[in-house]
Amino acid sequence: MHKEKNYHTRKFSPTRMILADYNAVAASLNRVFALIEIDITDALAKIEEIEKQENYKVSMTAWVAKCLSQAVMENKRLNTFRRGRKLVVFDEVDISIIIEITTKAGKKIPYNYVIRKAETKSVKTITDEIRSYQDKKINEKEQLTRDTTPYMSFYTLLPKFFRRFVIRKMITNPFRLKKLIGTVGITSLGMFIKGQGGWLVPFSDKSLNVALGGIKNHAVVRNGNLEERKLLCTTFLIDHDIIDGAPGVRSISRLSELMRDTSYLEDLEKI
Repeated sequence: MHKEKNYHTRKFSPTRMILADYNAVAASLNRVFALIEIDITDALAKIEEIEKQENYKVSMTAWVAKCLSQAVMENKRLNTFRRGRKLVVFDEVDISIIIEITTKAGKKIPYNYVIRKAETKSVKTITDEIRSYQDKKINEKEQLTRDTTPYMSFYTLLPKFFRRFVIRKMITNPFRLKKLIGTVGITSLGMFIKGQGGWLVPFSDKSLNVALGGIKNHAVVRNGNLEERKLLCTTFLIDHDIIDGAPGVRSISRLSELMRDTSYLEDLEKI
């Protein structure tokens, strides 16, 4: 008797193949990670206040990127890459973020966007930059390939070991990595898991990757009073071959301090 077909097949696109190869290589890199809860209660209140009073919506990702750029500038080991027996220390903090944009065909896709020289930009400048790019329309094949689109079809014909060899060479070349995807990475999924805590542990392709998870309500005692605070579940992935534990923890603490103190939100134009 003929078996009923209860499935369908689709082509594994070149874009997904590149992403799969990239993730496989990134997963093989040596990294340590830390799970930290950052109090952003006052920051969220300030962002809400700005929206009500100035009719301007601050991008949470833009604000975190600005705070992170300052923490990295204070410890440039976080902006350092190994190349053989040498360390390459970049003076500019190029932060990659994920933006959800719509293709020309109407499909929503994640797109890796790089905020160049984030340390020289204000929260407002970064917010406006992100907002303007969210309105950009691209072809789906441009999601990962950037200026290498003509070579995509050729890439899929290569054997797996050679494809991943090429990607590994790219990831371990600091100058190529900076050009394509920046020096520090931020991944944010908190917007999709609102109202609950949650951790994200992404693949790490840089010396420092930061993942913003969910925001959870937590009761704490402050000045003898019980208060409800909002904590951002944040994951840090650090290259321990380059950054020692104590300096890494101090940098995480510094970022937490900047965010807890609502830095750069009192003056959105402050650099």
